[in-house]
Amino acid sequence: MIEKWDILESKEIFSSPFVTLKEEKLKRSDGKIIKHYYAIERPDVVYVVALTKDREIVLVYQYKNGIKDLVWELPAGFIEKDEKVEEAARRELLEETGYSSDRLTKIGSFSSSAGLARNTNYFFLAKNAEKASKQKLDENEEIEIKMYSFDKVLEDIKNLKSILPEAQAQLAVILAERFI
Repeated sequence: MIEKWDILESKEIFSSPFVTLKEEKLKRSDGKIIKHYYAIERPDVVYVVALTKDREIVLVYQYKNGIKDLVWELPAGFIEKDEKVEEAARRELLEETGYSSDRLTKIGSFSSSAGLARNTNYFFLAKNAEKASKQKLDENEEIEIKMYSFDKVLEDIKNLKSILPEAQAQLAVILAERFI
């Protein structure tokens, strides 16, 4: 019978506030030793589908160095140490967009790469989002905000024409449909 593997050794190869890479020695359930296995540790992340009373979705436009391009995406960010998941969703929405909502609902969570990454991504729906303040961006953020029709964004995802390149953003929008 297959059982959980044991971590015999774990060595940090690289670490930053955003990601840690570890090289590990593992023992499989059948006793075989895997000498070089790698794992990425990242903070958990929140993604917020923020909808106004008019069913417009609040999207952010910013540069992403991974794909070296400007992209549309959901307000999102890392959960800070000792911060509750819902508090992180509220904070990220307010910081990146200046919008807030008193109707925040968790609509899902997932692991983006269970074979490699050790973090969880949480999705929230913020209904009746309203502009509450100016953006409070981090020093390494440049973000533009734009409102789009939620129905159009959802339809484009279903028709494989999404302006949202990240799978997690597309999944969050699809899940949000079930809660509105």
